[in-house]
Amino acid sequence: MHTHLKAMQLRNLKAGDERRRQSLKVRTSRAGISMILVMFALSMSLVLTYSFIQTQSVLTQVTENGSKRNLAMNAARAGMTDALNRLNSLEWTGVNDRYQREFLSDADGDSTYAVSFETIGGSIDSVLELNVHSLGAWTSAANSNMRSEYLITAKMRLVPRLTGRTILPGDSATATDQITNSGDFDQIRQYALFAEAGSSSLILDPCDRIDGNIWLYDNLVLYQDPAWSSSVRDEFLEDVGKRFVSFPAGSSNLSEATISYPHPIAGSVTYYDYPSSSNRSDLSDLKLHWSTTSNRLRIPSSNYSAFSSYRLYEGGPLYQAVSLNSSLYNVTLKPTPDNPLGIFYRSGSLNVYDNVVIQGTLVATSKITFHGTGIHVTAFNWKGSDGGPLVVDADRWPRLPTVIADNIEFIRETQTTLEGAIVCQGTVVGAGGSVDYPNVTNITYTGTATATSIEQPYSTVTLREYRLLDLISANGKYAIWLETTGTGQTGPTGSWYPIIGVDNAHQQVTVRGEIDIASPTGYEIKRHKQALTQIRGPICAETFNFHRLNEWVLSSSYWNDRKNNWNYENNLRRHYGYSEIGFTEWLENPYNFTGWGSYYQSYGLNLEPTLHIQHLKDQAYRWEPPLFQPFDGEKTNPELSGYRWSLMDWKETQ
Repeated sequence: MHTHLKAMQLRNLKAGDERRRQSLKVRTSRAGISMILVMFALSMSLVLTYSFIQTQSVLTQVTENGSKRNLAMNAARAGMTDALNRLNSLEWTGVNDRYQREFLSDADGDSTYAVSFETIGGSIDSVLELNVHSLGAWTSAANSNMRSEYLITAKMRLVPRLTGRTILPGDSATATDQITNSGDFDQIRQYALFAEAGSSSLILDPCDRIDGNIWLYDNLVLYQDPAWSSSVRDEFLEDVGKRFVSFPAGSSNLSEATISYPHPIAGSVTYYDYPSSSNRSDLSDLKLHWSTTSNRLRIPSSNYSAFSSYRLYEGGPLYQAVSLNSSLYNVTLKPTPDNPLGIFYRSGSLNVYDNVVIQGTLVATSKITFHGTGIHVTAFNWKGSDGGPLVVDADRWPRLPTVIADNIEFIRETQTTLEGAIVCQGTVVGAGGSVDYPNVTNITYTGTATATSIEQPYSTVTLREYRLLDLISANGKYAIWLETTGTGQTGPTGSWYPIIGVDNAHQQVTVRGEIDIASPTGYEIKRHKQALTQIRGPICAETFNFHRLNEWVLSSSYWNDRKNNWNYENNLRRHYGYSEIGFTEWLENPYNFTGWGSYYQSYGLNLEPTLHIQHLKDQAYRWEPPLFQPFDGEKTNPELSGYRWSLMDWKETQ
């Protein structure tokens, strides 16, 4: 029993110890959890505190970085302001102009801006555009690797001040960005023909025609090649004057006369040397106004290197002319972004054969000879493929001469049209091919039409009356004569334009040649002369010798026979009460050449030109590139100095 009791006590004792141990374990566990919670709370507090401190540091850094970025941005904007002011001033040295300037400096660092100019290119009209870059930067004084940058790019377009533009507030008519021409060129280009030298400065023969005033150093040799007697020649010249010269009512003043096509000279003649008595007699017979001048004008020397590589404007990018071989044949040449003025350059002599069309300037350092047919050369007019302008006031933009050479020759049978100024340092000779027409149907249409220039050198002519145009081939074998009226003494005249496109549905033809006629004018469509030289613009040279048609060179006896037959017919006319007919008109009638050769029985002897020079519209021709220079307003208009640029786009990059 006792033993059993002790055993029970022992078991009870052990159970109590176990409960105490379990209770101790629970208390110990709770204390650990509390400690962990406390430690966790402390840890979280530290994390939050660190995060707060770190966030504050980041915010401080961001604020500081933003401040530096603002310094770079402000520097870039200041640089752009400086760049645009420089671009519109005489200080701008051109597209290669680059410079860097300090904007702000303190103990933390330096703010600067760097300015540069970049050409754009890619198209003809974009050659007038520039990108102006201003890079603003802040650099730490302590660590040069700590840097903030900001870039601004402005796209600018050159808008030159042109002669004749509308003068707006803030502008002045005295301001122009057109470059000054060399020497006497501005005076020379006012004349249809300028002959600088020679005892026989200009030689003209039948079927030559000049629309506009001419300037001659010395004599005009007129109609001397036909082997006619002085009496026959005088009769002919007098009849030309009577037939093609008219005066206002009540006037007989030659300066007020109107001279109509195809009189050989529709304008006045200015002599440097006093004309000989024979010259004065010819001028009187032709009823031409003439005068003398003591102002000796001279053609400036040609600087060919200015054309081989050139700039469109002073300070602009440098372009290279297209180099030519000694001959051109079956080719069309146009301006490109790499040659925006379309300058085509030959070092030496150049021969131009069939089907050559050039939109630009043809230059040869020696002689250019025009041999073929279908030749057309015209200086670039700043218009696109649809005839729309690539620039504002395209019609006012200056143009380079169309042809520049030491000497120029037109082979007798050439079919060449040159539109624009022609500059020759030596002699111009030739032309005078016989009248010849292609072997196509002999069609004659007349009526009224309007014309609109499209892609140079082409125009669209719209007929006002219906005509069956499908009968006309579109290969230049037909041409349309469009009537125009010149300035000064030039009366009714016109020019031939070869037809190279036909649209019967719209009653339109496409012609080779640049012409705009808004109001309906008279036209005539016929087969195109195979031999015809046309110059639509002023031409200058030392001397000119234009040939005659071979058919005019008859013996003296033949000419006397022509005059006697004409007199006989007029005697009959008087006898039967009919009005008399003039000598020139009688010679035009093929029926008066019965038994003669086929040429005379087809065409007679008429004055229809195979050489025609016209100066009907003045352009702002420039002697050589560049076309523009910054205007220097000096003390009178200093605020207008420099080029004028227009802002097209603005881009900011962080």
